[in-house]
Amino acid sequence: MVRRELAARLVLGLVGTAMLLACAAAPALPAGASTSARSGTAPLAGSPRVLLALGDSLAAGYQPTDGSTPPKPDPLTGYADLGYPGGYAADLAAHDGLRLVDLACPGETTVSMRATPAQTACARLYKAEFGVTSQEAAAESYIASHPGSVALLTIDIGANDLSRCTGSVSEVNLTCVGAAELSVVTNLPVLLQPLEQAIHASDPGTAMVAMTYYDPFLGLVVDPGGSAATASAASSLLAVTALNSQLRLLYSRAGMIVANVAAAFDTNSALPLGRVGTKIVPHNVAEICQLTWMCPASGSSRRPDIHPTAAGYRVIAGSFEASVPTPR
Repeated sequence: MVRRELAARLVLGLVGTAMLLACAAAPALPAGASTSARSGTAPLAGSPRVLLALGDSLAAGYQPTDGSTPPKPDPLTGYADLGYPGGYAADLAAHDGLRLVDLACPGETTVSMRATPAQTACARLYKAEFGVTSQEAAAESYIASHPGSVALLTIDIGANDLSRCTGSVSEVNLTCVGAAELSVVTNLPVLLQPLEQAIHASDPGTAMVAMTYYDPFLGLVVDPGGSAATASAASSLLAVTALNSQLRLLYSRAGMIVANVAAAFDTNSALPLGRVGTKIVPHNVAEICQLTWMCPASGSSRRPDIHPTAAGYRVIAGSFEASVPTPR
């Protein structure tokens, strides 16, 4: 099992990403805890090269177990290990034979990634490990102190910028969405430029790969169902489609490869019709119900959650694997 070097320690509580139905702050770290990715040290000769994962809770690999319970801690470290069946970054690292260094912070936005992290636990870890206060600065520090080690850098960011635009299941404020997308357009290039410069200085051959997003709120067609929820799902699809268009453009301008996760989830494909329980639903709705936790089984006490299931993370990883050149 590939162990996260940082982000596994950041998911010790319920945390949110874009349009999360419920979220809570990450708890304090155990006393005396230390991180395992050390800044200021050169990699050992012959050691495996690194996949450096950045972004939000998808990059961190968060997945609910029963809607509220975090994964069990590693008995050796006291931290949450991979715990969940697997996140896409861990899967991708294993696929490419790379060591995973995961600096992702659940709830991160294009603003918080450059400034104050979305979770206080992230800020404490970045400060203790790298002497910096943001995820971007931590990534730059790691890259600079491990020259030539990073074979692949992955990032997913932007969905949480839209989180304030979602109210009840019948509300997606499209005016707010427009303003949030403008924020992404403004902030993402500023975020990417120093990362690209750091990678180029470390190893110009390092691949940088980003992703588009699926739309979890298509699941509202099933749970809770009804006309208001269906209208909200339709509005969310418009918002996510517009966001993905902007992300593809901005990442491409930065010279990055884009893994089309939205297409892998069939986000914009209503046909052929599928079935969820006794309901006949559009294909993209059925896919969301299969690949995320948005559609709890009838009678279940579990709350809907936007994060992928194990199968969903595997689909995301497969999209990256199909897009990423084999690391040198």
